[in-house]
Amino acid sequence: MSKKRTPLKRAKDFALYVTMRKALNEYPRFALGGAGHILLRAPEGNMPGEYSTAAFHVLYPDEDILKADSGYMLLDDTMKEAKILTEFESECGTKERSIIVAASNAAIPAGIKVAVDTILDIEPIGPRALRIAARVVLKIRMSEEQAAQLLKYPTEHMWVALRRERKVDDVIQKLAQTPRNEAPTGRPKPSQASASLAEMHGYGKAKEWGLQLARDLFEWSVGIIPWDDVDKGLVLSGPPGVGKTVFAKALAAECGVELITGSLGQWQATGHLGDTLKAMRATFAKAKKAAPAILFIDEIDSFGDRSKFAPDNKDYSTQVVNALLEQIDGIEGREGVVVIGATNNLENIDPAILRAGRLDQLIEIELPNASDRIAILAAHLKSGFTASDLEALKVATQEMTGADLAKATREARRIARLAKRPVSVDDVKVSLPAMVKIEGEMRHYIAVHESGHTLVGNRLRHGIFMGTTIVDAISAQNTSARGGAAYFDMPLIARRDRQYYCDQIAVMLSGIAAEEIVFGAFADGGASDLAAATRIATLMESRFGMGGTLRHSLAAQDAELERLRQFDRHLSERVHRTLQEEFERAKTILAEDRRLLDHVTSELVGEGSLTPHRLSELMDQNAEGAAESAERLSA
Repeated sequence: MSKKRTPLKRAKDFALYVTMRKALNEYPRFALGGAGHILLRAPEGNMPGEYSTAAFHVLYPDEDILKADSGYMLLDDTMKEAKILTEFESECGTKERSIIVAASNAAIPAGIKVAVDTILDIEPIGPRALRIAARVVLKIRMSEEQAAQLLKYPTEHMWVALRRERKVDDVIQKLAQTPRNEAPTGRPKPSQASASLAEMHGYGKAKEWGLQLARDLFEWSVGIIPWDDVDKGLVLSGPPGVGKTVFAKALAAECGVELITGSLGQWQATGHLGDTLKAMRATFAKAKKAAPAILFIDEIDSFGDRSKFAPDNKDYSTQVVNALLEQIDGIEGREGVVVIGATNNLENIDPAILRAGRLDQLIEIELPNASDRIAILAAHLKSGFTASDLEALKVATQEMTGADLAKATREARRIARLAKRPVSVDDVKVSLPAMVKIEGEMRHYIAVHESGHTLVGNRLRHGIFMGTTIVDAISAQNTSARGGAAYFDMPLIARRDRQYYCDQIAVMLSGIAAEEIVFGAFADGGASDLAAATRIATLMESRFGMGGTLRHSLAAQDAELERLRQFDRHLSERVHRTLQEEFERAKTILAEDRRLLDHVTSELVGEGSLTPHRLSELMDQNAEGAAESAERLSA
């Protein structure tokens, strides 16, 4: 089916089209349909995206968009030079004709300046453009004086007030009676984000998905792709504070659409079941009316899983979930609405919500890594700090969420305000939790533990050894944070038989095995290792058929596996036996390499890290030392 450019049905779009045509008239060859690449600067106060429909009418006056040899791109003040040049090459560079619309304050890279034929300024909408748009689109005739009077009022008020059935003088009178700080009736205030999604840090795959969605929504809006090619549903998971709501706001801003929010708690607050369902439907209807829009459902796991409902509220809860599914299904036929759910507990969501065609995209937002944490701090401080200025704060911010970092920067700015001076790195340090140094006996203990993981993992060739580290300090607020780790790169695709899982258990238990060899007993720092090993041993018995029975169990969550162990004594005994056997195997491996264990431990205590190359050197030195000892004994 032919894809035609979007009609100029809105008076605002037509007025912007008039101002764009006027600017292009300064380059007649292009204005008359000739080849060329033109950069147009939007006037101050106008976003580049506002000119999208106008630009497509210039580029594709009557032909099929998919067949036309024309390109179009936006350039705002947040885009980096490399991204601008890459996008120009893919969107415009190979085309015969193209238009770039830039924000008034956007920096134009030298590469773009030499690539385009000319740079032109678009004038703000004036009385002439307004009169033409009103006459053509709204069938309203007005004098130049009336048009000038209308343009004195906020444009967002003016465009919604101008309607075919209204007289111009009545519109002017209505605008005069409306306070300027009052949002126009029927137009909710657009979502605001502290930064564009493109400039935000710590969102990984979610950010990639969001930027692609922004491009897809734009291409759908101008008729390049059908709605079926746009991702219509996403569930964001992750611990509290990682910024799921902030992401939704930034995404709406990036896409240039309205953000509409809702949650089960918000809908239930209105009353009984009928009121809850009515409130839910009203939110979805609001999103449909505002399309294109993003509908954000917070804590979507609170709807629950119908298969786990208790009998006393099963009917009520089932009806609520069914109503949600009905509304999400309806979105497929309501073009322009993307539904995003957020959750801290993905396992509590009804599988039907995640079914293909509904919210079928699942992305986890993890805690930001060290470089992302520093970038987030720099973005919040807004005081010219670079990543290198804040490098010393990587350890102090370990395990902190985006919300934690925002709180710390607020406190730093408060300290600076009270001192009546600019904020400093020291202000940020004071605002972060105190640090506890890892030294002495504790450093030795952690080094022994991580050496055990390193050597057993390497001996069993359970993945590719990538390195081992121990930290110099941990936050006093988060003393449960890991003091170190041994890293192994595991293949995504492998044959996982019983021996594979037994090796995995042995590696997990090798930390406490090393402690027992060196200290005579292990401490509580290996609890998470023991929990993971117990989980795998239970799955071998209950789900994978690799134990005492081939019986398969659907249990997969930790709570379900714990119940299996509690109520099946024989299974619990087999799990215990597997754990004990692999614990002893790990101790045997480490006892055989006791000299190497001590050398690796000393390396970690002194250097704080161990590379694969350094491990190979220590292994070679240990082998040479063992050979020399054997020669002396034989002599």
